[in-house]
Amino acid sequence: MKTLREASELTPATVAEHTGWSISKLARIEKGEVTVQPLEVRFLLQYYGVDDEDEVAALAKLSQASRARQWYSKHRLAGDFQRFVAYESEALTINIWQLLFVPGLLQTLEYAHAITALSMRRSPDDKEVLARVKLRMDRQHAFRERLSKPNPPRIVAVIDESVLRRPVGGRDAQRRQLDHLIDLATNDDAVTIAVTPLDMVHHSGLGGTFELLQFGEKEHGDVLFVEAAAGMDSLTTNPDMTSLFRNLLSDLLVYGRSGNDAVDLLRSIRASLPTP
Repeated sequence: MKTLREASELTPATVAEHTGWSISKLARIEKGEVTVQPLEVRFLLQYYGVDDEDEVAALAKLSQASRARQWYSKHRLAGDFQRFVAYESEALTINIWQLLFVPGLLQTLEYAHAITALSMRRSPDDKEVLARVKLRMDRQHAFRERLSKPNPPRIVAVIDESVLRRPVGGRDAQRRQLDHLIDLATNDDAVTIAVTPLDMVHHSGLGGTFELLQFGEKEHGDVLFVEAAAGMDSLTTNPDMTSLFRNLLSDLLVYGRSGNDAVDLLRSIRASLPTP
């Protein structure tokens, strides 16, 4: 890709301005440090004046193969969820609003087994349940691995109080999950946790849960993912939609409890559980 760009006599700055990427992202693409979507490859090649369809198809195929070699390829994902996991693994800020259960990236293994079995209406040892839990744990591991690299990611999770009071997996599992969230909220600089209390009047999030992925400045527009029942997932990069949900998330952070207030609420809920 670098050779083709140079052959077209385009500077990195010119290409970055045309694509909306940063120069650093373009450099990482040309070095093979990050992957790029086949459609983005075709877009670049068109800009570079490459009109040999065989060459374009070959490079697009290489792009697809490169993405297939990512850690998540072993899970055989498909559709919008596959795209979501790929974007999530490169996002700098992973914003989550969760109305139903603890966000997957913050779940304990015990909680993950319980909530997945419940949502799929299968036993905890069902192979499909186990596969989904393994993916969730791999997503957590991938996030942790990125923390030691340049431009480490962060999670901003807003959780409804009802989620924290729901005894998924039983009271012991709930207790351990709350302990995990308290530990993350107090000791992990990469994770910010906010809570929307049950008595919150100005509640913008009752329409449903979502994840909003944000990237480095000009590297990529925001990506919105809404996970729905029966595999009816939705992913969009439409600026009007992502802007709407960015404002919604901002409302939740403003009117919910964050920082020490969120930790105090987590501890209060934890203390209110029946003694084992």
